[in-house]
Amino acid sequence: MPRARWTAPAALLLGLCSLAACSGGGSDPEASPAKLTTSVPAPTKEVETVTWNIPTGEPPTLDPAQSTTEPVSTVVSNMCEGLFTFGHDYERKPALATSVDHPDPLTYVITLREGVEFWDGEPVTAEDVVYSAQRILDPELGSALIGWAANVKGISATGDAEITVKLKKPDVLVPNYFASPAFYVVQKEFAEAAGKDLGTAEGGVMCTGPYKFGGWEQGQSITLTRNDSWWNTEVEPKVENLTFKFVTDPAAQAAALAGGDLDGQFAVPRAAHGQLADKGNLLFGQSLSTTFLGVLKQDGALGDPALRQALQAVIDYQGIIKSVYQGTAQPLRALVPPSAWGYAEDVFQAEYDRLPEPAQDLEKAEKLVAQSAKAKEKIVLAYPTTSEEHTKIAAAIADSGEQAGLNIELRPLNSQDYGAIFASPEARAALDVFLVDGYLDFPEPLTYYVYFLTGSFYNFAGYSNKAYDAAVSTALGLEDPAARAREVAKAQATMAQDLVNIPIATQHVNVYYGPGLAGLVPRQNYVYTPWAVELGGR
Repeated sequence: MPRARWTAPAALLLGLCSLAACSGGGSDPEASPAKLTTSVPAPTKEVETVTWNIPTGEPPTLDPAQSTTEPVSTVVSNMCEGLFTFGHDYERKPALATSVDHPDPLTYVITLREGVEFWDGEPVTAEDVVYSAQRILDPELGSALIGWAANVKGISATGDAEITVKLKKPDVLVPNYFASPAFYVVQKEFAEAAGKDLGTAEGGVMCTGPYKFGGWEQGQSITLTRNDSWWNTEVEPKVENLTFKFVTDPAAQAAALAGGDLDGQFAVPRAAHGQLADKGNLLFGQSLSTTFLGVLKQDGALGDPALRQALQAVIDYQGIIKSVYQGTAQPLRALVPPSAWGYAEDVFQAEYDRLPEPAQDLEKAEKLVAQSAKAKEKIVLAYPTTSEEHTKIAAAIADSGEQAGLNIELRPLNSQDYGAIFASPEARAALDVFLVDGYLDFPEPLTYYVYFLTGSFYNFAGYSNKAYDAAVSTALGLEDPAARAREVAKAQATMAQDLVNIPIATQHVNVYYGPGLAGLVPRQNYVYTPWAVELGGR
């Protein structure tokens, strides 16, 4: 499902400025596009301990059911596994299951891998798998992963090594979720005994993956140890121990990475790129992410389409790419980036090219504002103070908006308050729009668009368009890739016109690890596949 990312806090919160005048940490504002890495030399040596940083801070839990934000996912993806996994090119591969049959449009029959054991040596059973999947569907648990199951009728064990998923209506997205955290398997007996302590420092977790939960010293570190009894004998993890740290200050991150106190991290702050480029391995990869403005209500100023159009027109897209992202991103015409077109790329490309290219046009914005009866109403724009990039982008939008006559009030939020936007109507009540990074778990554009159907939990603005709903609903039932792509493109065009979301850019994934390490290619799927098994010594 689409996820949100909380990024590292800014070392200095910038005042209002135009992006042409904003410095990206002393880098060239005409920065050239980053070179993308698709392969690296394999590791050759064992490593006793790798100390890895989580720039977004300490995870609140290690419960796999809450593996929808980056701090949790970065750790849990090395411990817990789903029925399938995604390969380097997002191809679906067997994991705790060996095959899936689809005898009719409403049924998926999954054959489980025999002989798989949890870390404590107990066998994985169909009962464990069903328990784990149904646990996600319990509203009281509050897992955001529940969103995948809108069309699910039931999940049951239909054999000693078989489970069956029944749907209420066809949904082509479902097989992809078998390879996602929605189907991470935990041991039923352990989870029930742990109760609310599951995933905590005291309770721990019991899974099947290549690394076992070792310990959690809250506020300091989380330790994982290699599972030498892992069922996947085709892969030989070379790192014996993983220690996760929670350094959130960008300057401190850069110093610790450059000095070797930290061996690596994902999402290295832009200001540190120049410092680290010659120290070790600073690599960039294609992502499935998008940065956008999400409208939160339609009864305020942004209920006027003219003001949504004006807001879109004040954004300095090229300035953001050059100054904020330093060439490690691309502007977007639609909510889903081209990198997430996992099929029928010719269809998506043709329709994407029909959408207007994003460009700042302050003159157009001024005219739109002048025509609006709501022009003087306040537009409250929320953003996380834990993101240096968001701080800069929000400030620039407010500055340009003021030039065009928009009344934008910035609402900086700490991590907890910003996260509440995704779960609480009360937290959204005083906000008109928010700046957000989201990313897809797999390259299927429909996954994002389904969340803006009328009545969807994630449709915060209450957006409703019959043509949009019809296109998305039709696409969900289409197995043929080209036919599905055409319906998704219809929904995409409708959303682009209605501007319930205003796309800004798609960022590259980046990773840094020290000169003594090798093997890890930056890919979006590090948040739900065991990325540490690729690391090792040179």
